[in-house]
Amino acid sequence: MEDILLVKRAIKGDRDSFEELINIYFDRLYKEAYLRCKYEEDAKEIVQETIYKAYRNIKTLKEPQYFKTWISRILINVANDYLRKNGMIELSHDENSYITKVHNDDNIDVKIDLYNAIDELEDKYKDVIILKYIDDLKLEEISTILDRPVNTIKTHLRKAVKDMKNLLKEGYIND
Repeated sequence: MEDILLVKRAIKGDRDSFEELINIYFDRLYKEAYLRCKYEEDAKEIVQETIYKAYRNIKTLKEPQYFKTWISRILINVANDYLRKNGMIELSHDENSYITKVHNDDNIDVKIDLYNAIDELEDKYKDVIILKYIDDLKLEEISTILDRPVNTIKTHLRKAVKDMKNLLKEGYIND
């Protein structure tokens, strides 16, 4: 509820409220950017550009309760543009595809296997897995961010989980 009040103030031009929102969401934005590019400096640049674009366009946000979804969509677009511009990815089959990579230091061997399995997924499945299980978003939010129907998101999620289970069963550990 407090977030919505901050968003409403930010929309009206209150810079302090916008800064407070960014402080609340910064770690999530950075983590999401890092998952997409896997380099600290690139992630920082992506987050910086996301914050800049969000600040410039906050007045276009019609529904304050969707701030998290709105800024996630900006980040995804900024990350894709950045990675494409720097020759880090090519989106040949689907402009809604995103390259992602996960990094976390807890229980590193298991995490590496899990993240390698995520990396093996088709791009459309990677996005759903990351947004659902890493960013902890609801299916409706994922649907909005990726601009795909909820049933498509559910199908992609089921397929991604099934594929990951198969990859992990195959003895992915430390390959």
